[in-house]
Amino acid sequence: MSIAGIGLLGPLRVEFGNVEGVLSGAKLRSILAVLALRVDGEVRRDELIEELDLMRTTSDAVNALHAHVARLRRWLQRHGTSADVLETVDSGYRLNLDRDAVDAHRFVSLVEHGLSLAPGAPSVVATILKDALSLWRGDALNGAVEGPLVAAAADELRRYRAAAREALVDAWLSLDCHQKVILNASNFIAEDPLNESMRARHIVALQRVGRHAEAVEAYNRAERVLSQELGIRPGAELRAASDSSTRFVPRPRDRKREGLMIGAAL
Repeated sequence: MSIAGIGLLGPLRVEFGNVEGVLSGAKLRSILAVLALRVDGEVRRDELIEELDLMRTTSDAVNALHAHVARLRRWLQRHGTSADVLETVDSGYRLNLDRDAVDAHRFVSLVEHGLSLAPGAPSVVATILKDALSLWRGDALNGAVEGPLVAAAADELRRYRAAAREALVDAWLSLDCHQKVILNASNFIAEDPLNESMRARHIVALQRVGRHAEAVEAYNRAERVLSQELGIRPGAELRAASDSSTRFVPRPRDRKREGLMIGAAL
């Protein structure tokens, strides 16, 4: 039996065929998570030592890392994986697995594909981005030790998710699916209350279905949150959205990146 899939978009999940394995120990989960983020590429020993803070917590960081990796190997082999799935290479380790077996990489690929098609083909874009966002099961990389690599990857995955959500809502606006925008944007704002772009889209959808009083209240609520949390006033995009006489133009998105930063050698 081989690894069928590794889930990073929520609590760490490892699937062996139809069986889910439970990996105990935050350090083991962190090692596997970093290897999965850099799947089919090398993760250096010094990176893992820093990730697990072994220089500070043990007297022999290299031997401690070797012991953790050996435990992870035994756990994988108990679930029927071949010995070469977790391979020792010149200066570190490599997880020999297809990228599509890791949900985070599938998610990023879908998002980049959807963003490459936007703003055209809104129906196709909406389908792709809904599929991408459905892969999330909770906070990314939940249960791993939050070392520098895990923290950087989790932050970047959240940025991809925000971009996917904004593009999905834009596609729905293009398709006049205003009720979908209102419902989903409210949920997205609850999770990310400082996202002005999502608040702007929510206000636009409310205005387009004639719910002008709610649109005004949504703007006032955004203004209060931004003032209380960041000490700033709404930006140009949010102000424009609140003006029903102005055609709403979404803020240009950041130029897309090719894959996770963590996926490249650091």
